[in-house]
Amino acid sequence: MSEEKNKEELKGVSRREFLKDAGLVVGGATVGSLAFMSSCKTTTTVTNASTSTVTKSTTVTSPPVTTTLSKFIDPIDGTEWPTLDALKAHFAAVRPLAQLSGTFVDLKVNGADYYMQVDDMDTLAFVLRDKLGFFGTKIGCDNGQCGVCTVLVDGVPTFSCLILAIEMSGKKITTIEGLADGTNLTPLQQKFVNTDAIQCGFCTPGVLLAGTALLASNPKPTADDVRLALSGHLCMCQNMKMVVAAIAGGI
Repeated sequence: MSEEKNKEELKGVSRREFLKDAGLVVGGATVGSLAFMSSCKTTTTVTNASTSTVTKSTTVTSPPVTTTLSKFIDPIDGTEWPTLDALKAHFAAVRPLAQLSGTFVDLKVNGADYYMQVDDMDTLAFVLRDKLGFFGTKIGCDNGQCGVCTVLVDGVPTFSCLILAIEMSGKKITTIEGLADGTNLTPLQQKFVNTDAIQCGFCTPGVLLAGTALLASNPKPTADDVRLALSGHLCMCQNMKMVVAAIAGGI
């Protein structure tokens, strides 16, 4: 009876209404089905492992390279050439009939080679100043009494006004211009500045070179050692007391 009654009740219900009441959405997707599928869905999370590669940068410091500069200078026109053969070829090409006077010497001044012609009676002081332009080498008495013309020849303090340039071929010559490295003073030069060991500065180049040679052989000289090493130098400004104090004891 009840079954018959249910059939009677369903006769007036359309299929669309029936599906709507059953929780279905037109188009074939059911709300209930979606909820069920969502609750039963297994979610798998895949984590990709990443590998980080760290590259370490290593800085390699190369030791300083010492470069020797060679200059071969034409004795007449002053042009510079990289090799002696190039200089000779230039000289022969420009002046094939030239009669050479004097002597060619190889002067190694402050690390550079100067192959040049000098007169047999030219002093080293004259050549350094008047032919090569190293005006830090001063000329005072010009007879070996004042020491202002002092340069280092193979590390030995030498009065350049008393020695001939032709005797210096192949020897290493250092003038005051060869002490400092560009704008960086040597420790002794800086100490002269700090202690006011200079006055007019005329005798200073020779004194500095003599002091440099002394410290190379005796790093901790006494005041008497300094006085002996500078005995050939005169300071007309009467500042030798400060000079001795600057060198004594080393740097």
